Amino acid sequence: MKLRNKLLAGFVATVLVLSMTLSTALASTDQLPFDYPEEAGVATDNDVWVKIIGGGTVIGDADIAHATRSVDLTISGNASFELEFIYNSDAGWLPVNMPGESVDGEKVYNFPMNGAGTSWCEAVVNLKNKSEGPLQVTSMAFKDENGEVILFHGLDTSGSGDAPKTGVVSTALFLGLGAAVLGTGAVVLKKKED
Repeated sequence: MKLRNKLLAGFVATVLVLSMTLSTALASTDQLPFDYPEEAGVATDNDVWVKIIGGGTVIGDADIAHATRSVDLTISGNASFELEFIYNSDAGWLPVNMPGESVDGEKVYNFPMNGAGTSWCEAVVNLKNKSEGPLQVTSMAFKDENGEVILFHGLDTSGSGDAPKTGVVSTALFLGLGAAVLGTGAVVLKKKED
């Protein structure tokens, strides 16, 4: 009986550790706001990857992808960095590099994203070679040809109220809840056997 309890406890502990590891590894970079570490020179690679439509977690649909013509990218904090914005679609991978950028408070950048005729599209943001200090990708506002926001993702700092909900559920939250349920079940089972 004791060996079975030890094996069960070991299995539950392994499941909990794996689920926490997976939730960290699978924590989507599509969750905004996205905070960079405050240290200088932190390695970055495709840090924020928001999919309007495509594989994985998406925040929109084909109609929004087709109507998108630009995105307002809001960055906040107090640091300098190199900004790389990449518009990716079935039309190709289109990077824009902006070295020597800095922010002290909040700054909004606008990038073209011509989704006409595409079947999917994504927005990728990399902030490279950052100096010491706080830095955050706060939000993305996808706009149509008239400059009207058709999809907002992230934290609304404009004071106009809550940001529209996108319906995206964090993988980390999902796996964390699963781990909590498994942990609770293991405790109940252990108490029942004692």
